[in-house]
Amino acid sequence: MATYAGRAGRAGRAGRAGRAGRAGRAGRAGRAGRAGREDSGDVDGLLSSALMSHREGVAPYWTGDIDPGTVPDNVLDNRTAGEKLEALSDIPREVVIDDQLFARFAVSGSELHSTLIDPANPLVTLNRPDNAYFANTQLPMVRDAADLRADRIDEILMQTEDITSFFGAVLLLDWSRSDWIFELTEAVVRLCGYIEFPFKFVFDVPRPSLLSSKVMPVIDTPTHGAWPSGHATEAFALATVLAGLVDRKAGGAGRFDMNDATRDVNGSARMLMRTAMRISDNRTVAGVHYPHDSLCGLILGVTLGEALVNWLSGAGETAVRTLDLPGPANPVHDLTEDSVRLLLGDAAPNPPPPPNAVPLTAPVDDVSAYLWQKAMGQMPELS
Repeated sequence: MATYAGRAGRAGRAGRAGRAGRAGRAGRAGRAGRAGREDSGDVDGLLSSALMSHREGVAPYWTGDIDPGTVPDNVLDNRTAGEKLEALSDIPREVVIDDQLFARFAVSGSELHSTLIDPANPLVTLNRPDNAYFANTQLPMVRDAADLRADRIDEILMQTEDITSFFGAVLLLDWSRSDWIFELTEAVVRLCGYIEFPFKFVFDVPRPSLLSSKVMPVIDTPTHGAWPSGHATEAFALATVLAGLVDRKAGGAGRFDMNDATRDVNGSARMLMRTAMRISDNRTVAGVHYPHDSLCGLILGVTLGEALVNWLSGAGETAVRTLDLPGPANPVHDLTEDSVRLLLGDAAPNPPPPPNAVPLTAPVDDVSAYLWQKAMGQMPELS
């Protein structure tokens, strides 16, 4: 696990932040002051020339000294992590946040390990079904789901690049008052990408269209493996982290458990879970995923999200989970509310034992703590 820190260089995945719902920020490109000025290829050069002559016209002779009284001694040396984070522009801030989060997780074969807990104890263990299962049991489900394409096509297209807007609609989030919440959710999406792609590479499950030319997906089929579903991993991780913010905003304490949080069928956590399920299911409707890809993403995303919530809120422990092979002991093949509750550890009439809880051993760094507190401060008080 000593290589964790060295993997933070994969923060170059920040380009995937577009999937975190940044479409709404397009109008906030920061150049609003240039509104009304006709754009041309010479504009920036003219502005630089104008600023240069403008300075010569207004600035007095300068010896290189600082302005009197503007920088008290040691102010720049003693800024807190939060003050430094606030001062950064978007991309540097993302890289600093990712440097803290990425270094705490590593994929090893079929296991996700984390320095948040004992690294020898997997946070998540995934058991891949064989290709015959995908061909014989799952592919017919993809065929049935295709009947919903006409109803879901707008959602499918929008969710290709933006899933956060759908969660924002549940919690009344917008960029004018929820920017730190979106900063957190974007970081969660980037972290999921860092985790899910090594799993996809290891498991190498063929996409449905590779098994049958009759699938004919309505969107481009990604070139990486199908299992686990990246959209499902990200959606369930976002649902869990946002539900955790709601819970902690309402004074919740102790270990956060998404299964417990979603027991109220009318609560915001249940709506967030349903949103994640719909996003995940739409990938099967589109023809690029099997339902079991989303079940895998459910386990991976929820467990990762719970670990983040519990670590950032000082809960002291979090759950670890294993996705078993489908069979008599695990008769779950599709993503339904009953199957979600079964896989998360709550199925009537004989619920299985709850997921194992393990101690969280890593202290929260100043950057992650500040991000969490700012996001929680912006979260509306919901049930």
